[in-house]
Amino acid sequence: MPRISVIMPVYNNAIYLQEAVNSILLQTLSDLELIIIDDGSTDGSAGIIHEIKDTRVKKIFHAENMGIVTSLNQGLDLAQGEYIARIDSDDIAALNRLEVQAYFMDQNPSIDICGTGYTTNYLGPVKLNPMYHEEIKVWLLFNCCILHPSVMMRSRSIDRLGIRYDHNYPHAEDYELWNRLSSSAQLANIPHNLMYYRPHAGQISNTQRAIQDITARRIRERQLSQLGIQLSDEEYAIMTRLAEFRVNSEDFEDYRTATGFANWLLDQNRQFHVFDQDILAMALSRCISRVPY
Repeated sequence: MPRISVIMPVYNNAIYLQEAVNSILLQTLSDLELIIIDDGSTDGSAGIIHEIKDTRVKKIFHAENMGIVTSLNQGLDLAQGEYIARIDSDDIAALNRLEVQAYFMDQNPSIDICGTGYTTNYLGPVKLNPMYHEEIKVWLLFNCCILHPSVMMRSRSIDRLGIRYDHNYPHAEDYELWNRLSSSAQLANIPHNLMYYRPHAGQISNTQRAIQDITARRIRERQLSQLGIQLSDEEYAIMTRLAEFRVNSEDFEDYRTATGFANWLLDQNRQFHVFDQDILAMALSRCISRVPY
């Protein structure tokens, strides 16, 4: 049984694929399997995968495109490792990424899932997400603060929690999963840059932004329903401005409206005790003041 299983779904990423594969096969922790699932690519990606000779690579080929959720769940079913990691076929892992994450998970047995810091430029700056579970749980109301392709999970946690991606949340399946698990799993982010997250025009966040925004609204509203809150369109627009750090501090009415909305959330949380009150207050204050984590 390999120490780590790495799941890499692929769809039409031939231009970046080999570099992503190399960044896993050349890891300092070599006791791994790489599960590559080609989801009906038409750009030559399948040919590149066929040519990989490393015996640690499992190759799955779909005759037609079935969607990333199907590929991810198939990868979870096939994975044999003690830990299960993710990477996308257009990103690059630091060569010690798996070693650092596995050590962190070994030293923190209560953690079920951890992500890492990352950069979108070879020269930086480094993006560090909230580190601790209660911080992550709060910030997930506003943003997906766990980078999906940087994630490592415990195999036994996947079985215990029944972790699977949900087809009902298109193009935000990871955001839905972290929010769903935030009440039953322990989440963490390692404050080290272990990933190059490649921005490009073909990313889902660019090509499917409208659908992604609709799905994100459903996820946020589901979380807020735990506070007894149902948002109108106008109220959700305020929530979005907070999440995107777009409150205009020079516009008194906009600032007052955002502050009133924040106080409403805090009052409801004081009643229902879903989130850590101090961390929620801090996050809302940072959103209003346009000071990202």
